[in-house]
Amino acid sequence: MLRDTIFDIVARSVAALRENGDLPDVALPAFEIERPQIASHGDYATNVAMKLASAAKAAGEKSNPRAIAEIIATRIRETVAVVPAYDLVETVEVAGPGFINLRLRPAWLLAQTGRVIDEGNSFGSVHVGRGKKINLEFVSANPTGPVTVGNGRGAFIGDTLAAVMRAAGYDVTKEYYFNDAGGQIDKLGRSMEYYLRLALGEADPSKPDEGYFGPYYETVAERMIASGAKKLLKLPEQKRASAIGEATAAAIMDDIRQTMAKMRVEFDVFFNQASLGPSGELQASIDELRAAGYIEEYEGAQWAKTNLFGDDKDREGNERGRVIVRSNGEPTYFASDVAYMRNKFLRGFDRLIMILGPDHHGYIGRLKAVAQMLGHAADDMHILIYQNVTIKGQRMGKRLGNIITLDEIYEEVGPDVTRFFYLMRSSDTHLDFDLDLARKQTDENPGLSVQYAHARASGVFRKAHEQGITESDYATADVTALAGDPPEQLDRELAMIRQLLRLEEVVERAALLLEPHHLTRYGMDLADAFHQFYDHCPILKQGADIPLDVRNARLRLLRAAQAGLARTLTLLGMTAPDRMERAETVERVEA
Repeated sequence: MLRDTIFDIVARSVAALRENGDLPDVALPAFEIERPQIASHGDYATNVAMKLASAAKAAGEKSNPRAIAEIIATRIRETVAVVPAYDLVETVEVAGPGFINLRLRPAWLLAQTGRVIDEGNSFGSVHVGRGKKINLEFVSANPTGPVTVGNGRGAFIGDTLAAVMRAAGYDVTKEYYFNDAGGQIDKLGRSMEYYLRLALGEADPSKPDEGYFGPYYETVAERMIASGAKKLLKLPEQKRASAIGEATAAAIMDDIRQTMAKMRVEFDVFFNQASLGPSGELQASIDELRAAGYIEEYEGAQWAKTNLFGDDKDREGNERGRVIVRSNGEPTYFASDVAYMRNKFLRGFDRLIMILGPDHHGYIGRLKAVAQMLGHAADDMHILIYQNVTIKGQRMGKRLGNIITLDEIYEEVGPDVTRFFYLMRSSDTHLDFDLDLARKQTDENPGLSVQYAHARASGVFRKAHEQGITESDYATADVTALAGDPPEQLDRELAMIRQLLRLEEVVERAALLLEPHHLTRYGMDLADAFHQFYDHCPILKQGADIPLDVRNARLRLLRAAQAGLARTLTLLGMTAPDRMERAETVERVEA
C-alpha cells in the first residue's frame, strides 16, 4: 500500500540516523503513519519523532521532539532524493510539537490513474489476510417468520464485510445457520394449523394461546393450501404439529432465501442445526469435551465448565458453567452450539466470526469459552454485535404485529439504497433508517450519491462517443499533462486521485476492524471529489478552449474515477448504473 511505502521511507531514514548515532540511543517504539485531518498539512503525517523523544525521556535522556523531527525530516529529504522508488514524495515539513508531514508529488499522483484503470475490479485490494480462512456467519434467523428490519441489519453488515475481507486477502465463507426442528417448530405448527383451517373456511378454528400470529402467516397458509398442505391436517394429533411446523418452516425458509436474493445477499453454505444429531456430531462434541475434562455431572445433568474460561453465570445464576445434557438425557441448545463450532473448526477455518443482534451479548463469553475448550484461542471466535434498527418517517401498511419486514423496505426503496443506508452507521450504534430521505431521487439522498457520480462519468463517455472520440484517443494519454492546469482545476484533479488511492487503506481498516461502514463514508467522499472535478474541470464543454492533450488526459482521469466508483459500489453490493432517472443531475454533461 501507499501508506506502507511512506512507512518504509520513514523507517529507513530513522534506521540510518540511529546507526550513525544521530538519534537517542533507545529502542525505536511503534509509530504511526496517518493522513492529517487537515488536507493542507500534507498527504501523510508521522509521530515518529515524538514517540522517539518520549522513549528517550523514559530512559533518562534529554530530548526535544521538534529537534528530533527536524533531524529526521532532513534525512527523509536526502533519502527520497537518492532512492528512485521513493521519488513520490515532494516535500517534508515539521509541524507543531514534532509531527513530520509529507506531501506527494503532483506528477506522481497523476500518473497513478493508469494503475487504477489497469487494476479495475481488483483495485483497492490488499493482502493483509494472507489467505486466512474465515467462516462468517450472519442473519441465521430460524424459519419461524420473515426477515425484519431488525435482524436484517446483520445481512448487510455480513455480506459487505465478506466482500471487504475478500478484497483484503482473506478466504471467506459466508454461512447461514438455521434450525427447523424442536419446540419452536411445534409451536409454529400449532399456529399454522389455525391459519390453515382459517384459510379452508372451517368454522371457528381453535387459536392457540401462544405462537406466531399476524397477516404474514395468513399468506403462508394460503400458499401452503395451494401446494397440498391440506393433507397435513388429517395426521394424528401427536404428529400433526411437528409435520405442519416442518412444512411451514420450509415455506418460510424459501421466503428468507428470496428476501436475501432480492437484497443481493448471497451465502456459500446453509447449515441446518437439526443435522448435527443424526450425523453423530452432537454426541462427538460432547464426548470430546468430556475426554478433555471439561464436563462434570451435577444433580443428574452434565455441565460444561465454561466458567473456567471466564463465562458468566447462566440465566439461572449458576456458576458451574453451562448445562450441555439435561437430567433426562436430552442435549441442550448449548450442546448444538458446541457441535456447530466444532464442525466449523474441523472444516479448516482459522477464525470464526458471528454477527448477532443486540440481545445476544450473553453469547460472547460462552462461545469464546467453547472455542478454548475445543483447543483454540479465544480470539479465534469473534462475535460482532449490532444494535437495533428503527424506521424514521412514514409508516407502511403490511405488518407482522408491529414489525416491519425487510421485504417492505425493498418495495419502498429497492436494494441499492437499502444496502447503503444500513451501512451508513457503525454496527455498534443504533440505526434510525430515514425512509423519507431514502425515497428521494435527488443528490440529497446519500444512498444515490456514488451511483450518480458513476452515471455522470458514463454520460461524459457517451457524449465523447457521439463526438467521434474513441477509447484509443485517450487510453494512452499522458495524464501528467494536467500538472500545468490552473491551480483551481489541478487541486480538484489531485483531490480526486487522492481519494481514489485511499480505497486500499479503507479496505484494510474495514477488514481488520470488522467495520464495513467505513466504505459508505469513503464512497461519499469519493463522490464529492468527483463532482468537484466534474463541475470545475471541463472536458467536452462547447466553447471552452481545451487543448487536445488536456482533454484526453481528463478523459483518462475520468476513466480512472469511473473505475474507482464502480469498485466501491461493487464492494457495497450495489449496482454501478450508466444512467439514472434524474436527468438534470446525470445527463448534464457540460464538463
